[in-house]
Amino acid sequence: MNFNAVIPPRSLPHAPTTALAALVFILASLLPAPPADAAPLRVRVRGAAKLNARASRVASPAAPGDARTPADGGAPGVNELLLSGTLTDDAGQPLPLQPVVVRVVKETDAHDARTAEALAGARGCDTTAGPTPGAPRRGPTAWGIAVSGPTDAPEVTATTDEEGRFCLRARLDPDRYRATLVYTPPPTQALLDGVEREIAFDLSRRGLALRFDPTPRIIQLDAPHATVEAIAIVDDDDSPRVAPALDLVLANEREELARAETDASGRARFVLPGAKLGAPGPGELRVSFRGDAETANASHSEDVERHVKVALRVPAADRGELRPAIPEDGIALVAEVAARPGAPDAPAEPLSEGSVEARIGDVVVGTAPVERGLARLVLTFTAQGDEAQVRLRYVPASPWYEPLGEPTIRVPIRGPSLWSKAPILLAGAAVLAFFLVGRVSGQKNKPEPAPAKADGQARDPKPRVDVVRPAERGQEGWSGRVVDAHEGAPVRGARVWIERGTFEGRAVLASVETDADGRFTLPGIGAVAGDESIAAEGRLHARLAQDLPPPGEIAIAIAQRRRALLAGLVKWARRRGPPFDARPEPTPGHVRRAASAEVATARWADAVERAVFGPGEVDARAEREVADLAPEERPRPEPAPKNDR
Repeated sequence: MNFNAVIPPRSLPHAPTTALAALVFILASLLPAPPADAAPLRVRVRGAAKLNARASRVASPAAPGDARTPADGGAPGVNELLLSGTLTDDAGQPLPLQPVVVRVVKETDAHDARTAEALAGARGCDTTAGPTPGAPRRGPTAWGIAVSGPTDAPEVTATTDEEGRFCLRARLDPDRYRATLVYTPPPTQALLDGVEREIAFDLSRRGLALRFDPTPRIIQLDAPHATVEAIAIVDDDDSPRVAPALDLVLANEREELARAETDASGRARFVLPGAKLGAPGPGELRVSFRGDAETANASHSEDVERHVKVALRVPAADRGELRPAIPEDGIALVAEVAARPGAPDAPAEPLSEGSVEARIGDVVVGTAPVERGLARLVLTFTAQGDEAQVRLRYVPASPWYEPLGEPTIRVPIRGPSLWSKAPILLAGAAVLAFFLVGRVSGQKNKPEPAPAKADGQARDPKPRVDVVRPAERGQEGWSGRVVDAHEGAPVRGARVWIERGTFEGRAVLASVETDADGRFTLPGIGAVAGDESIAAEGRLHARLAQDLPPPGEIAIAIAQRRRALLAGLVKWARRRGPPFDARPEPTPGHVRRAASAEVATARWADAVERAVFGPGEVDARAEREVADLAPEERPRPEPAPKNDR
């Protein structure tokens, strides 16, 4: 187990520098070191397959010798089962060339011989109708149909096409049946979980197809009223027609929500308060019909995300009860965080996730997690005057909680008293005396060149290699320290190496690992050809490579892999421009929302958000898995030439 002690510099404004350094050293020495044989935490992400299917009866020409006639209700031939569906992953991407196993039994007799005989003769659906009458038919809806298993209980395996579709036909008697569809991922889909689904259908009644129009994806729970529309179509022949006067039911994954009857155009409109659709987060909307004497029962569902707006307020500021305080000492602030449902009289729902940031301009001066609807911040900053304008922002941990604006409050401030500055003045005098004594004693010794930068001190949070002190004449090799580019903490166990380009690639000339204090020493490499580079990488820190500096003492700052992923997303959004770019800085959530129909980009932004802000560690493997999802670069459109006329 690793422990990190982080003490903000402004949280102890009156402590002398030497005392603060001693306190940090003592705390660090008391913390237990991780065991040498501790196994790293590994996270393996698995996906889930999604199987959609429906069954209906269709007319088919009678086969030669078929005992059934048009009088059996199959004009111009006989009625048969058409079972079709799609296989996708949990992101909606089709899964082509995958086997879907189908088992069909009669409800009244699971071992019916005629049913087994019909399944043994199952065949594929070669083509599907075009999008409009007269349009050309599209390609196959299954790459193959195979029948296996015992003769009294055969199984039909349908192989999905390039769009993840499958379809089969079988001449079943008009009756009630139950179909079980199973998808078991092959070894090539080892990171995907299988799925099993069961559907019931009745071939003695006309088939009904239900769908939403438009298809709901994101539902705002804070809307006063939400409208969901569905269409019912009878599609058991070559001329689909709308189905009026049907009683449809709208439900979520837990309960029934509303009922509506289809009009003359086959449409049913459900109007209900947004807050009634369920809790924020992923869910399901389902429209269904129970069935009647003429029409079989039917159901259709869609995965949705339910979003809600989150409001911030500081009651003490609203009541004018904030008292002037010293910002260098920290100003306590309590913010209320609540979701606002759509119903005007509905109470606000306190949250217990996400965090709240306080900013002055573009600088974060305080942050705190949200617990039971409250965020307890401590603002630390340096300011002049008698008040500061502080902007509050809710930072969600889940995409379905959306910030409702960024309120700005006036925080009264006051300066520190003269007595509170006495320790700082004494510490400054002690430092001045130390340098004066050192200057006098240094006159007797050989002067040394002043370092370009103190060991481990960061000019800025960017990864880099800085020369601290060049080598003395006759000295060879490099020594120095590897630190975190943002936190300045030493990076233990980081690898530092020197490499040179060859015809076969890059050859490592020298390599070493840093000690507990992040320090390293590399030997000289002899003659320098000019193509050498120095590189550093930690288990949780991204690789950095720069041209090899002259021998001497150097300081290397490397960034955490999660920060490198976030920086890569920001850089990508800047290059793509609007709508992906945003001010002051694009976030993964913004990129995901801006992606709209670009599913690959949205998946990548979601993966970056989980890696950067989620729990667990981000090592080289996790960084590579997220980076592999990055979309291909697209050039910005060139501006239209101006007309000189």
